[in-house]
Amino acid sequence: MNKDIINFYLKAIDLKNVDRTGWKEVGVTNVESVMDHIGGTLLLAITIASEKGLNLDMQKVYEMIAVKEIRKINKEESVIGGSEYNSDGRSILPSSLVGIYDEYIAGESEEAKFVLMVSKLESDLQAKKYELDGEFTLENAKEDIKNYPEELKNELGEISKASDGWLAYDRKYYDELFTSLSKDIEEL
Repeated sequence: MNKDIINFYLKAIDLKNVDRTGWKEVGVTNVESVMDHIGGTLLLAITIASEKGLNLDMQKVYEMIAVKEIRKINKEESVIGGSEYNSDGRSILPSSLVGIYDEYIAGESEEAKFVLMVSKLESDLQAKKYELDGEFTLENAKEDIKNYPEELKNELGEISKASDGWLAYDRKYYDELFTSLSKDIEEL
C-alpha cells in the first residue's frame, strides 16, 4: 500500500512537465502545465465554495480535481504496480481513488458537476489571462473558432476579444453561479 502511494505520487508529479496542449493549438507559447491547471482549479474550488457557502463534500472535490487529470499521463508506456496504463486511467490510481475517479466520470453527484464546472472556469480564466498578457490573440482565437460546432459559431457572431469563444463555448456546462462568474470574466 505504501508503494502505491509513492508510485502514484511519482507518476502524478510528472504532470508538472506535461503542457496543456490546447493552448499550443491556439498559438500560446508559454503554456501552463497540467499540474498548474490542477493547482489553479483547486484554488478556484476552495475560493468559490468558501465565498458562496456551497454545501459540498470538499474532500471529495479535491480528490476529483486531482485524479481527473490523470488521463494526461495515460499515453505513457510505463508500468505502475505491475499494471499497464489503460485508456481510462484507472490502473494507475491507488485503489482508494478509483471510486472517486468513477464518480467524476459518471458526472451525477453535485461534487462531480462542480468539479467539471470549476475546471472549465479555470480554463476560461486562463484564456482571459493569456489574452490580457498578449499570449492569446484575436487572430488565433478566430482560427480556433473555425473548429467550433456550427450552432455555436452562429450564436457567437463576430468576437471582439480572444477569450470570447472559450467563455461562450463553456457556458453550456455552467449553472447560474458559474454563468455569472463567466460573464464577469468576460468583462475584464
